[in-house]
Amino acid sequence: MNKSKQESNAALVLEFCVNLARCMVISGANLERVDLTMTLICRAYGFTDVSIFLLSSHISLSAKDPAGNYFSRQVTILPASIHLERLKRLNRLSYTVVNEKPQASELHAMLDEAWRAREYSEAALTAGQVGAIASLCLIFGGGITEVLITAVLTIALRFVGRLMRRIDLNRLVASALTMTIATLAVMVMYTAGITAKPQVLFITLCMIFLPGIPLVNAVRNLICDHEMNGVLQLMKVVLETAALGAGIYVAVFVFKGGAGLSSQTVTFLSDPWLLIFLSFCASVGFGVVFEIPPHDLWRAGIGGVLTRLVLIFLPGVVHYRLIFTGAAALVAALYAEFLASKRRDPSTYFVYPAIIPLIPGDLFFYAILGTLYGNWTMAMANGGSCIVALLGMSIGFVLSSSVSHYTRKVRNKMRRNRLHASNTD
Repeated sequence: MNKSKQESNAALVLEFCVNLARCMVISGANLERVDLTMTLICRAYGFTDVSIFLLSSHISLSAKDPAGNYFSRQVTILPASIHLERLKRLNRLSYTVVNEKPQASELHAMLDEAWRAREYSEAALTAGQVGAIASLCLIFGGGITEVLITAVLTIALRFVGRLMRRIDLNRLVASALTMTIATLAVMVMYTAGITAKPQVLFITLCMIFLPGIPLVNAVRNLICDHEMNGVLQLMKVVLETAALGAGIYVAVFVFKGGAGLSSQTVTFLSDPWLLIFLSFCASVGFGVVFEIPPHDLWRAGIGGVLTRLVLIFLPGVVHYRLIFTGAAALVAALYAEFLASKRRDPSTYFVYPAIIPLIPGDLFFYAILGTLYGNWTMAMANGGSCIVALLGMSIGFVLSSSVSHYTRKVRNKMRRNRLHASNTD
């Protein structure tokens, strides 16, 4: 192979690496997995001195090819939109490339094929989100009236969201405006006497907008040696959360401070069997929203059930939120890692639906409400509990990753020992 051909192939491989990484991040991959994927592909094609600079908005890759030439590629990442079926296909493509090392000229077409994952119709996505939000509404203590209101508002807010994306409205402005519309709708119904449980509606609707998964990933990156990514993601989450709070603030004070809203209390569902069933439904519903194909939705639901079981039984034994939240996240993550190892899928594919019961939408709302009314004790207590819950989730994920890493290491060592023994015989 002549020198120009070698250089062309090397450039194609690095181009494929950064484009694959970009597609994975857009589809919802965590940055640890993306970093490892690029490293393995580069090594498979004989690159050395691999250097990766990875942010949630930018990727930079440089490496030395077998001939000693240095190459580098950079790409910008568009805002992520979780699509777990596409992420699964991209992940399997990475395994194929590492193991089979296809010709560099074939890589682009392979990436295009993996990107063309099937998608749910808008009607199916809406039905999935409505089902998930209705289940959460019941968990938060809502009745039939509140379920119907959240269903109608969920459909309306999806339409509003599509409209704002069409006019390319700034994301923070869109978040504030959408939350203002949602809060105004709830306050109108509360003032008109249609619902007596406005806080249930607020908490449930917060679960649509609250950047729970980005928040978990931000804390996870801070713990897992991706500090810059963690800080940047955390700043984005804080800004988006502040925009949501501003939306609530504007709407509530349009109605003269909420007319006694601060005195309202919420009674969460206590029936364990119904909690388990509704958690299954919520995780399945969000599984549809996250584009998990129909044949895997029951696995998404089981993840939510396992998380809920820990949250039902462990707090009665251990009263520290950090511990029982971390334990629930650990169980969800180990479940995801187990399925991922059996099916060669990314663990994210099963983790995201499983952690829905853990996202602290209620704590977020009460922190915002305390701020609105100047009740700093309420704001600090709930805000602190929200941070502790997120930290516990991140610790659970880190522990799961460590357990999975060492399990694979031991398994590979045992496999090598058996192979060595058979060769000796």
